[in-house]
Amino acid sequence: MKFKFFIFIISCGAVALSYVYAPEVYRYYLTVYYQKILKQDETAFVKKIEEAYKNKEYTTVQRYCEHGNILYPANKKIKKYNGLYLLSQGDVKGAFILISLDDIPDDTEHVEKIITTLDDNRSYKEVIMVVHKKGARTPVLKYCYGKALFYMGNYNQSLVILQQVYRQGKVESDYFIGANYHHMKDYKNALVWYQKALHRQPSNQEYIRSIASLYTQMGDYTKATRYIMRLQR
Repeated sequence: MKFKFFIFIISCGAVALSYVYAPEVYRYYLTVYYQKILKQDETAFVKKIEEAYKNKEYTTVQRYCEHGNILYPANKKIKKYNGLYLLSQGDVKGAFILISLDDIPDDTEHVEKIITTLDDNRSYKEVIMVVHKKGARTPVLKYCYGKALFYMGNYNQSLVILQQVYRQGKVESDYFIGANYHHMKDYKNALVWYQKALHRQPSNQEYIRSIASLYTQMGDYTKATRYIMRLQR
């Protein structure tokens, strides 16, 4: 019985030590593999990531970034490519990494990917921050910027941008144009733009709900009820 208890104690100790030292053992293994076997120093390691990302070899980028964060935790280029990889997979963490590094690429493709990913995540403060740094050069960027301004309560500026985007063919701006007018208590114009949005998407419940709310605020409870009933179909 004592022998079994002794073995149990030793086993528990071994498990505890493995948790303490496992990261260091893994780091040593990675060091041997990359530096001794593959003969890659830090510079060559980063170059491999850059080449893999350029060639869209994302599996390689992912592996090297994961290992690079262990081997070279202070290397900002590895952090950047980790952010770019995550962004390519639609992960908003990638956008936050690039923002925190203050290393957002200048090309329109990457800026658009960052902003649309942030928009999908409803990170509107960050959308505005990126646009202020990199600009809004395309209708997609302007649309996301206008939405972000709306959600941050800057209705006048949002309205100007979204009307411009609408004229450029971004028709889904119609709803947010209406919403800006709604918040500015210009109910007549709000209704016009809400109706445009609803005509485009007749079953969109958010649009129907907004029109019902608008009619309620206008005191037209009959029409408000009519739209509320549409929500229950």
